[in-house]
Amino acid sequence: MNEHTFDELLSQFLDDAIGDEDLDRLGKMIAGDESLRQRYREEVQMAEALAMVAGEDRSAELFAERLDQRLEAESQKFDFLNRVLNRSGKLAERSVIRRWAPIVAGALAASIVIAFGAGLSTGLWQGRHSAPSIASAAGGQLPEPPQPAVIPQEPVDDSVAILKQVVDVTWTGTNQYEVGDSVSPREIIELESGLVQMQFFRGATLTLEGPARLEINDPDQVMLHSGQAWAQVPVPARGFTVLTSETKIVDLGTEFGVSATPGQRTEVRVFDGLVELYEPASKPDGDVLHSLETGQAISVDVQGRSTPLSDQVTAMPSELLLREKRSQQIREGYRRWQRWSEEFRDDPRLLLYYNFESPDATTSTLRNQASDTRKLDGAVVGGAWTQGRWPQKGALDFKRPSDRIRFHVAGDFESLTLAAWVRVDGLDRMLSSLLLTDQWDNGEVHWQFDQLGQLGLSVGGAPDVKWRYTKPLVDLTQLGQWIHVASVFDGGRQTVRHYFNGQRVGDEESLQFDGRLRIGNAELGNWGRPQWQGSQAIRNFNGRMDEFILIDGALQDAEILEIYETGNPNR
Repeated sequence: MNEHTFDELLSQFLDDAIGDEDLDRLGKMIAGDESLRQRYREEVQMAEALAMVAGEDRSAELFAERLDQRLEAESQKFDFLNRVLNRSGKLAERSVIRRWAPIVAGALAASIVIAFGAGLSTGLWQGRHSAPSIASAAGGQLPEPPQPAVIPQEPVDDSVAILKQVVDVTWTGTNQYEVGDSVSPREIIELESGLVQMQFFRGATLTLEGPARLEINDPDQVMLHSGQAWAQVPVPARGFTVLTSETKIVDLGTEFGVSATPGQRTEVRVFDGLVELYEPASKPDGDVLHSLETGQAISVDVQGRSTPLSDQVTAMPSELLLREKRSQQIREGYRRWQRWSEEFRDDPRLLLYYNFESPDATTSTLRNQASDTRKLDGAVVGGAWTQGRWPQKGALDFKRPSDRIRFHVAGDFESLTLAAWVRVDGLDRMLSSLLLTDQWDNGEVHWQFDQLGQLGLSVGGAPDVKWRYTKPLVDLTQLGQWIHVASVFDGGRQTVRHYFNGQRVGDEESLQFDGRLRIGNAELGNWGRPQWQGSQAIRNFNGRMDEFILIDGALQDAEILEIYETGNPNR
C-alpha cells in the first residue's frame, strides 16, 4: 500500500465516512506496520490537543466542555481500534488496547491542560488540521509512552538569487523564468531580448539586457558570456565579481556596467564607486591590472590589452528603464486579460466564472460572470479583498480557518475542468483546499494541495486509490508567486489530467468512475463539513485567488494553455 492509500483511508475514518471494506484495508495496514503505530504515538497527543484549543474563545467553561468532548472522542477511537484488530485477526491484542486506553487518555488530558495554559500565556495559538496527518495505532505490541519529538532535518536551499523583474523577455535557453523564481549555482540564463533583474541574497542587484547569456557561479560571482549587464553592489555585498572571457571585474561597493562581446572585447563603465580588474583566471590575491573610479571606462580585448573609453559615464540606466517598461507591460497585460475575460464569459460550457473584479472591496457577494442569474453567485465569508495579479485587479486573501467562498452548483456532469489563478503563501495544512464539496458522496469532486505542494483531484465513490496527485509543484522557494493550476476529469476516457502554468504535469492517469460528477454545496479555499460530523479537519487555503473557472466538459491542452497565456501577469 502506498502513502496516498493510507492517508486517504485514514482521512475517511477520521471524517466518519469509511465503509466496511475500506475499514478492513486500513486495519491490515495499521496492524502490520510499526511505522504507522509510531506515527500515532508521536502525533495524536499534539494534534488533538491543538485541535481542541484552536478556537478563539478560551474561557475556562468552554475549555472544560471541550476537554470532556475530546476525551469522549478518544474513547470512541479505542473502540475503533478494537474493531480494526478484530477484523485483522489480532484478537489477542484487544486486551492490551483496553489496558492502554485510560493511560493515553490521561496523558492526553494532561498535555491538553499544559498546552491550554501555554496558549493563554503566549496568545500564540493557531488552528491546526487534525486529518489526515494523525495516524491510528493498532496491534503488535504495547505502545510506548510518548517520547520527546524528534527534530526533523531542516530543509535546504542552494539558490543564491531571486528574479525581481522580468520585462518583455524572449527566452532562448532551456530555462525560462518568472518573477520570484530563484536561481542556483550552475544555472544559465539566456535571453534573446528584454530585461531581467536579479537580486542576490548577499545584497547585489544585477540587471541583464538581451541578447545575453549569463552563468551563475556562486553567491558572489557570475560569468557574463555575452550581452550587457549592470550591477549595483551595496557595502554588505562588496567583492561581487563579474567574469568575462577577457577580464575579471571585482566590485568594491559601487555601480558599474559591463558589456561582453565574445571573441572581441569587454567594456567596463563605473557609474559610482570603485572596481578592480584582474586577469580572468587570477586568484583572489592576484595582481590588480586596473582600478576604475566613478566616471571612468575601459575596454579590454582578447589579448588583454586595455584602452580607456571616452564615453561620458553618468548613471546606471537600468532602474528607470525597468520601471518604464514594467509599467507598460502591466498596463498591456491587464487590458489583454480584460478583453479575453469579456469574450470568455460567453462560453456556453461555463458553469462558474469568478473573476474577483469586485466594484466594492467590502462586498460579501462574488458574482458569477458566466450567468445572468444570481443562483451561482458565491458568498464571501471572512477573507479580505486585496490586490491580484496586477495592481488594478482584485483578489481574495485566505488566511484564517474561517475564510471561504460558499456556493452551490446543481446538476450532474460527465466531465469537469477546474482552473484557478492562485498565490500560495504557505502550505501549513496537511491538505489545503482549492475546491471541496461539503460531503464526500458518490461523484463529488475534491481539489486541493497537499503539504508537499502536490496538486490532487479525487471523486467520491471511485474504487481503490481515489486521489490522483502531481509531483510537487510549489515549494518554499515559490511561495508568494502567482501560478495557474488546472485539473480535468474526463468522464469519457475515465482519466485525470493536471496542468501547471499552462503545461500538462505528468501523464494522463486512469481514474475509473462510471457515475456522474456532482458539486452541490461547496467551497473555495476551505472545507465546509457540517458541524455535527465527527472530525473537524482544518483545510483552509493560505494565499490569494483572483480567478476561478468551472467548466462542464474536459478542456484540451491548447485551451488550458490559452487561459494561462492570456492571464500571465509576467508576459
